[in-house]
Formats: sequence, structure tokens, C-alpha cells
Amino acid sequence: MTSYVLEVNEKKTSGKNLIAYLKSLNSLDVCIKKMNGLDEAIEDIKMGRVTSYENYEEYEKAMNKMLGYV
Repeated sequence: MTSYVLEVNEKKTSGKNLIAYLKSLNSLDVCIKKMNGLDEAIEDIKMGRVTSYENYEEYEKAMNKMLGYV
């Protein structure tokens, strides 16, 4: 099984239509849940989408390297 996390603006018509469509797939065993910020952060940690550094200097070096400043 594959899980996807989508960020949808429910105020727009396209967002409303997408949510309605996904809810209509309920018979196909689709689970829709709205995540708050804490749940998203926990999910990021579980999925390994978090990088940590020993200190600010290490973070700064990594960012400079990523941005091509080194």
C-alpha cells in the first residue's frame, strides 16, 4: 500500500472538487484524514525527511554547500 500526503486549498473550487472526488472513492478503500502541523512533523520524522545538525555552524556549512556558496 502507498500513502500520499497532499496539501489542498479547500477554499478553491479545484480543491473542493478534488476532496469530493477522493471521498467518492471511499468504496475503493481510500482513507482521507486531515493532518495538523504536529502530525505532519511526526510523519516527516517517521519518513526520514528530517535532517539534524550538531550545531548552527554545521547547519550553516550544509546550507552554503547546498546553495553553492562553497
